[in-house]
Amino acid sequence: MITKLSFALVAGFVVFGQALGQAKVTPANDPRGQLFRHAPMPKATRTIVVPLGPIQFAFDTENLRAHTVWHGKLDLYGPQYAHAKRPFIAQPNGVVLIENPPSLPWRLTKPGDQFNTNSPGIEGRFISTTTKGDVVTLRYQLLRKGQPPVEVEMTPRPTEGGFSRTFTLSPCNQSFWFLANRFSIDWDRLTHLHADGESARSFKIHTQLNYTELNITEAGAETTFNKTEVNEKAELHWIHIPPHDKPVTFRVTNTFPGLTHQSKDTPDEPQLKLGHVGSSRFRTRVGRKAPHYSIDFLPLKKEWELLVTGMDWLEDGRLAICTWPGDVFLLSGVTRGQSIEVRRLLSGLNEPMGLLVRDGKLYVSQKPELTEISFDEGDAVTLRRVSADWGYSGHYNAFSYGPVADRNDRFVLANAGHSGRWDMKFMGWGIRQGDEGVMTGISSGFREPNGISTFGPKRDIFVTDNQGHWTAVCELNHLRPDKYFGRPSATPDPKNLYGGRGKFTPPAVWFPYTLAKSVSGMTEITDDKFGPFKGQLIVGDFQNALLTRVFLEKVDGEYQGVVFPFLRGFRSGVNRLSFGPDGNLYVGGLQRTWACIAPDSASLERVSFNGATTYSVVKVVAIHDVFFVKFTKPAKPSAANPDNYDVSQFLYAYHAGYGSPRYNFQGEKNSQTGLHVKSATLSTDRKSVRLVVDGLKEEHVTEFKCYDIVDDDSNELWHVIFHYTLNRIPQS
Repeated sequence: MITKLSFALVAGFVVFGQALGQAKVTPANDPRGQLFRHAPMPKATRTIVVPLGPIQFAFDTENLRAHTVWHGKLDLYGPQYAHAKRPFIAQPNGVVLIENPPSLPWRLTKPGDQFNTNSPGIEGRFISTTTKGDVVTLRYQLLRKGQPPVEVEMTPRPTEGGFSRTFTLSPCNQSFWFLANRFSIDWDRLTHLHADGESARSFKIHTQLNYTELNITEAGAETTFNKTEVNEKAELHWIHIPPHDKPVTFRVTNTFPGLTHQSKDTPDEPQLKLGHVGSSRFRTRVGRKAPHYSIDFLPLKKEWELLVTGMDWLEDGRLAICTWPGDVFLLSGVTRGQSIEVRRLLSGLNEPMGLLVRDGKLYVSQKPELTEISFDEGDAVTLRRVSADWGYSGHYNAFSYGPVADRNDRFVLANAGHSGRWDMKFMGWGIRQGDEGVMTGISSGFREPNGISTFGPKRDIFVTDNQGHWTAVCELNHLRPDKYFGRPSATPDPKNLYGGRGKFTPPAVWFPYTLAKSVSGMTEITDDKFGPFKGQLIVGDFQNALLTRVFLEKVDGEYQGVVFPFLRGFRSGVNRLSFGPDGNLYVGGLQRTWACIAPDSASLERVSFNGATTYSVVKVVAIHDVFFVKFTKPAKPSAANPDNYDVSQFLYAYHAGYGSPRYNFQGEKNSQTGLHVKSATLSTDRKSVRLVVDGLKEEHVTEFKCYDIVDDDSNELWHVIFHYTLNRIPQS
């Protein structure tokens, strides 16, 4: 039998001043019907805001406190909401009703007259958020050394003139004291507290508060947060929960005179719709078409906001998509050539940048955490925190990319280091999940790793990175332990190295800036349904809205390889790639604030191989001073003429500046060194040519230009320029 206790609190409706100072950018607000929103706020970056009618309830998932409750809206800033990079910290817009100290609100001993932000002998751990209908339940654990955890469920609900919180605690053999509210001592208010049940009681203490609270700002997200000193007399409302051998439930109600339950909706105010939100069907793209691949697009409704940041497939064939504004959609019928049904599963994530399906559950990398999403075919959804073991400043650029599962089925993420802070753990790192959500650093040095994927039978992990400071041009990096990929990274890297290092681990492949300016997601071609490129990677580029193709080989145990152009002309910035069960490639795109040559703000497109093999270079293999260039079809004898190949080399500078031009052997800027092709020998089947090149240097990019290389039908190569990153010259 569950014991039920009830506490009611009535407080005056007063203004607790807050200056917003955000006049230059118009914020966005969530629509009516929004169930929750993960968002960084001035008092906690890892905040979940639950709308309760006209009241917003902001819950700090680190301290497990209701840090701010206000009457009004949540103002959302940032590129995906307000189309501007700054400001990006979400703000309470309205009258602040309650603020609580930066402290775990639970104690094991009766509170005294002196308030201490510490909670000796007890720690808290956030577990999950569950939605059922329009009800949101937050779950967390109270941890005591040598004792089983106490499970806590908290459900906030709107009430007439206020809100309530219903708590359920699992059995516990000792008392707990819970800090329900803090009020300033000089407030003009009416307070009435009562308890049902002889074994529990509520009480209030007048005390002197002295503590420091962070003030999270845009500037502080890149440097150090300011701190606010709180020194005031306050009234603290505590609830005592005695030992209990069965679950116990109690309720805290806050009522504010003059505050009505319902806010008046404006006629044009949008309404969030969960569940089925519409249907669509792929259409053939008009205009110029690739000769060997067809591209179809899915017409999107504006209200879907399908800005794709993650894609993966459920076993039943549905395509799961997460979006930059924080939605998760399930698309049915994608591969069956029929009408596609679109279901919005949830809304309110904090800029997820990847999605992985495993055992029927979705795993998404939000900025503040790795989240597991389980759901039924009704309206019940549970978001369980898998890990939040990295620093999160709230910065607009503090993305976490992934997850992918390594060969041992452990989750791996890549965190952005761009605009990070050294004291923010694992910014700029590739990290791997361990026990109890603890993350282990693999390698550091990433700037903006907007792509992470596995490759090959051993599921080696590759990460793309984007040009910028310390990053000459875009890269493809093989993630392995104890490497440093160039961008100064946060702790646990030493602080004295945050100013830069003298050398770094070179990427497996450099992407010349003339080809790709902002590489993104990637996927491996695992069969022959997509043409003659099995075992290679397709890598997207956001800014140029195109796809590249990468062949990799191992030299002295390390990957290096060649990048080719592939397909271009997508409707939005190419961001995520996924092969469907039908063997077709699905391309998810978006743009907002960042530059992109494509016309649409969002896109979902399908690339299909038409069965007509293109005449192209399949791969390039390096051996000593020789490159073997393999074709898809036999070449005419002109391929044996060394004059038909223009080969040159260049390298990039490693420095703190933004990007790098090309440098030739003499160190001349914007130049490259031409090399002599000594001989070109065509194989017996005429499907490969052996090029002997004089003067090759390691740690350089080798550019190939091919002229008059045609097949028996006089078709020219599909792409005549490609680049091989020659980190090491193989000796055998």
